[in-house]
Amino acid sequence: MEATPVFMFTGFVESGKTTMIQRWLTQDFFREQEKVVIIACEDGFTEYENLADNVVLYMVENKEDFTASFLAEIERNEAPTAILLENNCMVSVDEVLDIDWPENWDLVQISAMVDASSFDQQMKNMRSLMVEQFKYATVVVFNRCDENTKKLQLRSAVKLVNPEASLMFIKKDGTADEELDELPFDISAPVIKIEDIDFGLWFIDIFENCPRYNNKTVQFKGVATRPKGYPETSFLVYRYAMTCCADDTEYLKLLCVDEKPVRINEGQWVTVTADVRFCMPAGMEEPSPVFYVKNIENAKAPDSEYVYFN
Repeated sequence: MEATPVFMFTGFVESGKTTMIQRWLTQDFFREQEKVVIIACEDGFTEYENLADNVVLYMVENKEDFTASFLAEIERNEAPTAILLENNCMVSVDEVLDIDWPENWDLVQISAMVDASSFDQQMKNMRSLMVEQFKYATVVVFNRCDENTKKLQLRSAVKLVNPEASLMFIKKDGTADEELDELPFDISAPVIKIEDIDFGLWFIDIFENCPRYNNKTVQFKGVATRPKGYPETSFLVYRYAMTCCADDTEYLKLLCVDEKPVRINEGQWVTVTADVRFCMPAGMEEPSPVFYVKNIENAKAPDSEYVYFN
């Protein structure tokens, strides 16, 4: 039996899912399908209009209705050749992925739709629900961007949770916004000084854009630790990043080395000035930064010890 591709769209009400699906339906791939099924798990403000003869819409009114038997019924009744699943918070992405789909259905892409104008507020008020929308996404689309949109911060917030996701920024007029903000630190300075508030953004950027930092000197702050088995000439500097809640944090660590033994106090905040070199760790496919220490000194902990991206 030939596989039926499933394209899932996640996001809150009014995040742009319906509009994006209707744009997709104009593509040749969907125009040429024998039967396209839309499964909509919400009744949003934007309605599906003027659907082609080869498109069928199924509405899910209640969470309890979204079941394996419901999906099996769609397969029996429609024999779809492509499926567009519009999912909001009614059914979590984890729950959707746990359902026994018809065996020929193949999830090929998850697109997370996000309203850029309300992202900060939603992350502050319902972080775990927000993260749920994009943690599995293949692509994250930020809609309604304008000149005030902090695209680098949005990008870093997503990449911390889902490093493999591609990002798109869409302006209010529906056109793509391909220009990223300038970095909030000067990468051409003799010493690139990373402020506490910019640590998360810099951490993501240095792992994704190795060449721009190689052989540069940076200064940053974090907590010093020497794991068991590490030589006295090396140690880690780390920060904790909030992903969805205080109980769900990401350990952001950086490897620091010196020519001579370095005495550290476990758990002490330090400011490190170091030269950046990149190496290819065994078993890894991407290079990783190593920080060759030029100076290390004790530092005061920042007001907030967690790294945030909003």
